[in-house]
Amino acid sequence: MRLDYNNKSLREVTMTCDADEIARIMYANTTHISMYFVITLSAVAVFVGTKKIFSKVRREMAQMTVVVVGAGPIGLTSALIAVQCKRVKKLVLYEEQSKSNVERRSYQIAIQSSNVSLLRSYGIDFDNLEGLWHNGCFYTRVGIYLEYIIHVLPLYSTEVEINFGTKFCRESSDVVDNLTGRKLVICCDGSTGLASRALGLSDECVMHSSGIFGAVAAIERNNQTLVPTPEKRVHNLSFDLSAYVSSAYEDDGRTNFTLKIFGNSKCRYLALAVNKCDSNVVRALKTVLDKSMMRNIFLKCFNTYKRSDEASISDSYCLNNMKFSPRMYEIKLSQRIESVAYISDCDLFIITEGEASRSYNYNTGMDINIGLKGLTALQPFIEKVTLAETEHSIMKSLLFKMEHSDRICTEFLKFGLREYMFL
Repeated sequence: MRLDYNNKSLREVTMTCDADEIARIMYANTTHISMYFVITLSAVAVFVGTKKIFSKVRREMAQMTVVVVGAGPIGLTSALIAVQCKRVKKLVLYEEQSKSNVERRSYQIAIQSSNVSLLRSYGIDFDNLEGLWHNGCFYTRVGIYLEYIIHVLPLYSTEVEINFGTKFCRESSDVVDNLTGRKLVICCDGSTGLASRALGLSDECVMHSSGIFGAVAAIERNNQTLVPTPEKRVHNLSFDLSAYVSSAYEDDGRTNFTLKIFGNSKCRYLALAVNKCDSNVVRALKTVLDKSMMRNIFLKCFNTYKRSDEASISDSYCLNNMKFSPRMYEIKLSQRIESVAYISDCDLFIITEGEASRSYNYNTGMDINIGLKGLTALQPFIEKVTLAETEHSIMKSLLFKMEHSDRICTEFLKFGLREYMFL
């Protein structure tokens, strides 16, 4: 049977109704999907925005505790840099000696001009430090420098805890492990210090040759006071060894030595250096066992090139009061292989600075400067490790510090001793 509906078949009417219904359903579904998409997109936007805000707040508030081991010039300078870093909420200092012994340390330090600029940027007021300026370098007694920093550390907003007369040992490392939050330990307890070993770092070192031979001597005059004095350098020296060695070791004219006299008025030091070579005189000074040869070289050098206001020293005084290297030796730089580490269990970073990280077997009076150059990366390193969250960012921070330490050693081997002795 066939029914007409506006001249359309039933099937056509049915199909028309189905299409309208489908259109209405599709429109409704599309509306729901759009609303769902908008709601989802809004939720994601809120989540991402909240996460960014939370991450920004967390980064702005991220802080850590810094522990410094050793109250020498490098240790206290590290502490001074740390308390001025906004990422450091607390500073803890360990020093084996008493405060009075630290401030009485008598040897003289010489800070070269580039490091004077660095220290000024961290608030060191050289105008209020007892010392002497000469050719852009600042000379002072180390105890004066240390006393100044000890005095100014508590003036900053960072919480400071100083433990004098307290040796850092394994029990101390347990205390550090139990501190809340992220920690950084800076080991500045010298080449013979045990702090880094107590924290698990290897004490294995690699030795680098500087390509220079040297010898040193020290004269202590107890009748003098501790007055800072500038250094004096003398170049192109030669020595007549005919009284001590055979004609086979006579000067062949190929060797020129450099002499440096430094130290305060009470403790005078002499450093002798020559570029590595195999000349007759150098071979004699390296191999001859007669100690009087080196003693007389240092005696004559001092009396000839001392300051004009200094008294000469006699043979007998030299015999009883001079300590010296009996022969020339190769000057070498010792570099710690493992100078930075991270212990994830207790969220602890460890680094070594100063002679705990690198040292050499020779005294030029400017030995503090290689340690200060290592500290130029300390503040950015603190910033990096405080914010490091992933394993990749932590490793990147450690790599930054290791590469900087390697660069310090490389530059010193190329320019350091030549700058401190030959220029």
